[in-house]
Amino acid sequence: ALLQRVLRERRTPNSCPTASSLLRGAMARRGRCAPSCLRKAKRAVSSPTAAADTPLTWLRIPLISDTEERVPDAVTKTEEASIPASSLAGSVDSTAASTTEGAADAAIGCDASKGCATEVATIDEEPQRRSQQRQPSHLQPPRASARGSSQRSASSSATLPGMIMLEMNCDMLCVRTMHVSYVDPDGNPKQKAKSGYHAKVLLLPTCRDIEVSFSAVGGTSVYKVDRSQAQSPWVKDAAGQYVPERFVYASDPPQHLQFFVRGTTLHSWVSDVDERQGSQSLLELVSRDFLCVVSMQVAYTDKVGRRQEWSGSGYKVKCHLQSDATEVEVSFSAVGGRKVQKVDRRDPQRPWIEDANGKHPIEKFVYATCPPCVQYSIRGSSLRPYIVHVCEQRIVEECDGDVVGGAESGAGNMDLRASFEVAPDEVPSIGGIVELKQPHSSFLLPSEVALFEPTQAEIFHVRSGTRQIFLNTPLTSAENEALGKMHSLLAQRGIGGDAGDFPKYMEQHALRMLQACKLNVPKAVEMLKTCTKERVRRLPLAEADVEQDLKSGFIYWHGRDRQCRPCLVIRLERLGEIAKDKERAVQTVIFALEYALRYAMVPGRVENWVVLIDLANVMSVISPFHISSIISTGAAIGTTLEKVYSGRMVWIKIINMPGGALLSRAINGAIPAEKKEKVGFCQDYQAELATHFEPNQLERRYGGAAPDLPPADTYPYHFFPNPRGEAALRGPAHSDACSEEGMLSAARSEEDIRETEHFSLHESTNLAFHEGQLWDDSSKHARQRWLGEAKASSLTPASAAALSGLLGGESVEPCRELEKWLEMINPAALHHQNPEWTPGPGSLTTRELDEELGDEMAQSEDRNMIAL
Repeated sequence: ALLQRVLRERRTPNSCPTASSLLRGAMARRGRCAPSCLRKAKRAVSSPTAAADTPLTWLRIPLISDTEERVPDAVTKTEEASIPASSLAGSVDSTAASTTEGAADAAIGCDASKGCATEVATIDEEPQRRSQQRQPSHLQPPRASARGSSQRSASSSATLPGMIMLEMNCDMLCVRTMHVSYVDPDGNPKQKAKSGYHAKVLLLPTCRDIEVSFSAVGGTSVYKVDRSQAQSPWVKDAAGQYVPERFVYASDPPQHLQFFVRGTTLHSWVSDVDERQGSQSLLELVSRDFLCVVSMQVAYTDKVGRRQEWSGSGYKVKCHLQSDATEVEVSFSAVGGRKVQKVDRRDPQRPWIEDANGKHPIEKFVYATCPPCVQYSIRGSSLRPYIVHVCEQRIVEECDGDVVGGAESGAGNMDLRASFEVAPDEVPSIGGIVELKQPHSSFLLPSEVALFEPTQAEIFHVRSGTRQIFLNTPLTSAENEALGKMHSLLAQRGIGGDAGDFPKYMEQHALRMLQACKLNVPKAVEMLKTCTKERVRRLPLAEADVEQDLKSGFIYWHGRDRQCRPCLVIRLERLGEIAKDKERAVQTVIFALEYALRYAMVPGRVENWVVLIDLANVMSVISPFHISSIISTGAAIGTTLEKVYSGRMVWIKIINMPGGALLSRAINGAIPAEKKEKVGFCQDYQAELATHFEPNQLERRYGGAAPDLPPADTYPYHFFPNPRGEAALRGPAHSDACSEEGMLSAARSEEDIRETEHFSLHESTNLAFHEGQLWDDSSKHARQRWLGEAKASSLTPASAAALSGLLGGESVEPCRELEKWLEMINPAALHHQNPEWTPGPGSLTTRELDEELGDEMAQSEDRNMIAL
């Protein structure tokens, strides 16, 4: 209640950020204020002069002691386990604090000038992801938009000039405690202790006689080892007893001390100690098996814009970089051997990664800004070295309690890198494009797309009868039977347990694979290997990795057809140097297709795309000597489209074919019969495309009204309002709008349509919304996996009626109006739009919304969803 009062009633630039940061920090650390502190804080908040004029940096909030603090859930991953952010916060000194030390703690808790606190976190957000999965997908709040904010870099200590930082980094085998004793500036002896997988203690620079030791929670003390030897043997005293590890700094200690602790509960040791200045970051390479001498190469841009290089060799290599360095690139090699090549660290077998060119790519880590601390663990011989583990710390900034910074903060509802740096079977079925910097189109997901209702002819192809809409819709008995056989075969091969559950990356795509294989179950199971090789092992894919190729204009999204399906434009004349590198081409294609699946599709309503291939000037810009490489690149792209993204393409229009109708007939004769209905060679392409698109959805070169885009302007992708045109006047999303009854019941004015299309709904959705569910009814076990999510999804009338039948007559309401959609998908946006709105049955109350989405989400006036 006190926190809400601070946020809602006392939003002043001086007091609110500081008080809010302290209070939220106490809550995040499972702390509690003493009654006297609560009374002081309440008086400060209630007093207009104190709240408005006096920064509350004096507020001292004692937290739970280390013995009361809960230990974070253990992480079962062995090699790739990172440090959970929830374990970062230890307890603050529980002894009585002097005025000087209280000021130091206030400096730790917040920065009064900026109103934010900075802590060190790691890239592992698995606990948060698991907690999100426990909620129904429609209740998961979207991430706050961070687009447009300045990048936050520099090490954690850089925000606390002059302070001494003592930092402990541990492996995940057990929880340790760091014990610190010191003499404060007033000559009083003090002690602090912090537990976790990662902990830090900050001291005033005038503290002296600092002593640091460690122990394992539930185990023994950390004993001394000889770190000068490769095997790090235990050190014993004259009596043959093990010596506890202690680090003593009588005076002038380094500004930043970082201790790396490894081992089990009964056998923990300090494997490394790093001493550096507070303005420096650490990049460290550590050999875990000592089979070869390794070298680390670092290239970076300094603060004056000059490109610098650094290299070092040994079994343990450290590089201290200034925290203001940018464009950092790190690579490795074995002395007398070869460069370190990529392996799939998500797979316990650590297989080598092979790109589309049949080569093993070189391992390289690229950072836009210098990270605070990264430790690379290397194994293998001089001819086969590989990075087995990467432990990276990230900056997490809190402002009024919301995490708003750091390398993982997303653009809008952007996917987290950590969600895809998991075991291959746990990779989500769509998405994986991360660290987006470019803004989305303002019409990426308009309401008429989110509420589009496909007809039966759009769910099943008219001529071939093949299914085009697979998710959030009932399946036929033959399809369920094939899915049941697929489950059985997977169980026989030891995949998915006794029930043969699908790996997560194919849960929504299993029926598409079966249809592509003509319901041949063994053949569909073999497609799993192709999907793993071509998609899963390339993810996550950062925007910066492919941005140059995206701006080549070779492949891009532009508008939608009248069935709201996005249009993919491929212009081969712009292929350029990409044609010589199949891996570049495949990565560019995967990025484009995953973007559409993640942001532009709606399960059960819009699940397909259309393709326009423009061959204009292709023979004049492509050398005959490059024909073989172009054919090879085309084959690689074709494999990606046919096997990884099967069942998505409705049709392809090939225009400006060189050689005229004769060549078109020859190529058409080589196309398999079942594929011919999807491929068309257009002579008068402008007239033909006009039957599929509204003029504002196409570029002028294709007969539309939108301007022709130069290559550099094709990304970010362009989407436009009102793709259905006049059909929207008869009911923009309803499939019954063509009937006279539907026209009368759903008629709206053109002004009303334009008004609803002034915003995009993509900021209100998350990954789970765009994934949807495959209504696998092959067994009771399979049904239970999706039934709960289906009842809470945005369904068409046909799907809602079918689901009601599956539930034995239980009523399931369809979603046909924007207000209903917002109530189901993002209630907070509807609450902003209409404060008098009251939730319906089964919806969250306003109070529950505040708890679910956070007070700031419900109160902030600068979020993109306010446009709703």
